[in-house]
Order: sequence, then C-alpha cells, then structure tokens
Amino acid sequence: MTSRKLLLSLAILLTGTLALAGQGLVSKLEVLLQLSGVPVPASSAVLSEHELEEINAMTPQDQVMRLVERTINHYSGAGEEIEKRAEAWIGQVHSTPELTKLTDVAYFSSDLRVRAAAIEIWRVEAGFRKTPETVQEIIDSAAANPQKKYFFASHLGILGNRGVERQRVFDTLELWVRDPDSNVRAAAINGLALLGTENTIPLFLTVFHDDPSHDLRERAACNLADSGLLSREQRKLAVPELVRFSQDPNLDATTKKWVYQALREITEKNISDDPAAWASWSGSRVVER
Repeated sequence: MTSRKLLLSLAILLTGTLALAGQGLVSKLEVLLQLSGVPVPASSAVLSEHELEEINAMTPQDQVMRLVERTINHYSGAGEEIEKRAEAWIGQVHSTPELTKLTDVAYFSSDLRVRAAAIEIWRVEAGFRKTPETVQEIIDSAAANPQKKYFFASHLGILGNRGVERQRVFDTLELWVRDPDSNVRAAAINGLALLGTENTIPLFLTVFHDDPSHDLRERAACNLADSGLLSREQRKLAVPELVRFSQDPNLDATTKKWVYQALREITEKNISDDPAAWASWSGSRVVER
C-alpha cells in the first residue's frame, strides 16, 4: 500500500514537472512568435524541385499567380522563373482581380526586384514583347490614340526599364513631360517612374519645383522619395537639390512640406522642417567626404 502511494506521488510530481516545463516551452515560443522583432524564417524560402514540378503542371495563369506570390515572399528562384517564362506567357495570361491585387502588392514592395516582377507581369498582360519594334508601335499608337496616352507612357517606361530602347523611351517621355496638357504630363511622369533610370531625376526635380499643377508636383515628389523603380542610391542624388528647394522662399507651403517629407524619406534623417538645419546637415556631409 505504501509503495503504491509512493509511486502515485512520484507520478503526480513528474506530471507537474512536465507540465511546468511545457508551460516554459510554450512561453518561450510565444515570445519567439511575437509580431514585433526580427524576421523568423518559417522555411528555406527556396523554390523546391517538388514545387517547380507542380508549377510546370499548372496553366500559365496559375503559374503567374504562384510565382508572383513566391516573389513577394522572397523565395529564391521565383523572380528568375518569371523572367524565364514571361515571353512564353504572352497571350496566355490575362488581368484578373486576383492577379491585379497580387501585382499591386508586389509593386509597392520595398524590394526593387519585387517591383520589377510586377511590371514584368503588367507587360505580359498587355502583350508587349521586348523589342525595339514594340517601342515604335507604342509611340505610334500613342500619337493615334491620345486618350490612351497614360497606358502607352506606362508601357514605354516598363520596356525601357526592362532594357529595351532606354534612350528613345527617355527622349519620348521627356518630350511628353513638357507638354502643355496636364494629362499628357501626368502620363509622362508615370512612365518616367517606371523607367527608373538616373536621368529621370532632373526631370522629376523640375516638375516638383516648377509644374503649375499641385497634383503633378506631388506625383514628382513621391516618385523621387519612394514610388517607382528608382533605387535608394539613385534617390539620394536628388538630395542636394531638395535641400536647395527647402531654402527657396518662392515655393508655396504645401510644396515646401513635400520637400521636407521627401528629404526625410530619402535620407532617413529625422530633421524638422527647418531649411537651416537641412543646410547644416548637408554641409557637414560635404566636409565628411
């Protein structure tokens, strides 16, 4: 009888100990899985051979959906698969609400490669191949259909970004961004944002400072600071001119506010709306170099 009671007591003690240990483990896991903190990998984030077999068996539309989702989630190899398959997808992949949601998420990613994947899918949906002849076709179509200039300017920018006739695309969009029609200028600003080359920066700065439209000045500011296909290093090239803008007494209050917002976004410096403070910071950087 005594032995039985002893065994029972030991069993209860062991159960309690395991329960407490389990609570400790759960507690640690709960801390690990808090929403704040550094990223916690859930898998290797690589397209496996098994998943590629699955993708190969899908329709082109479903292949796009899977690969865009994987690209957004930074799966190694997903972007390369999009690039490899894109030309063959033309005519077989079409815009749907679901795909539009995915490409919109990709386009607003903080990763430039993910943004590039989004515009590659937009090109495929539109059916434009990466050739000089396509650039000429789009320019001619824009002249014949001015009401669709926004669409054509966007795809000129996309083709230029993907390496097709970059200089000609830039020259065309530069001409359009000086058009007296604000709708044409808006189309050109969007196309230049998608082009994402260094020579677009002076154009954005000019629009930001001088365009009579508040809306277009704001668009130019956003494309300098965060939107579009410029890299962070390219955006930093605009900083000296933006610092000069902060000291311009002729800029209205709203545009001046956008200047400071763009400076903080690009430089990641929490400096107030004070032109002297920005000039001092900018000058100290010149000395440091």
